[in-house]
Amino acid sequence: MPAKTQWLSRLPEILKTLASLPSPVLDRACVERLFGVGRRRAILLLHSWGGFESGNTLFVDRLELIRQLEHVRDGTAFEEERVRRNRLAQDLALSHTLAPGRKIVIAGAEEVRDRRLAGLSSAIDLRPGQLKIEFTGTEELLRYLYELSQAILNDYARFEEAIQPVLSVRTNV
Repeated sequence: MPAKTQWLSRLPEILKTLASLPSPVLDRACVERLFGVGRRRAILLLHSWGGFESGNTLFVDRLELIRQLEHVRDGTAFEEERVRRNRLAQDLALSHTLAPGRKIVIAGAEEVRDRRLAGLSSAIDLRPGQLKIEFTGTEELLRYLYELSQAILNDYARFEEAIQPVLSVRTNV
């Protein structure tokens, strides 16, 4: 059968329309309109559904077409296409959401790539249970956050030590 992705997502709507049609057969032009395909694709679809010729016109039995399309709807191809389209819609929505952040270029990123905790900027104050960053704007904050993330990656054991709370030992006298 020819590629279905163009019309497969509209299959329930197509079946509903087919059920309401009074004609016992469909011709190429009707298939073009109903499935939203071009002339050549409509001819291929008619042949794949067991179409027959009468004179110079190609037809398909409407009830047989409904039966075949219901089989497609109830099969895995329809569900796979539905899942694929939902996943695509989610990916596009996520892409639109993340697009502004992906345009940001962090100045000085190369120079802090190998940064370690001991070399952090003085604007970054990391203590047990507390992180303080002094900044004047969005880009500066992003630069400091990137610097901190690189230092954590490059010096993780020291980072763990730096954020652990200091346990004071009490002695009872």
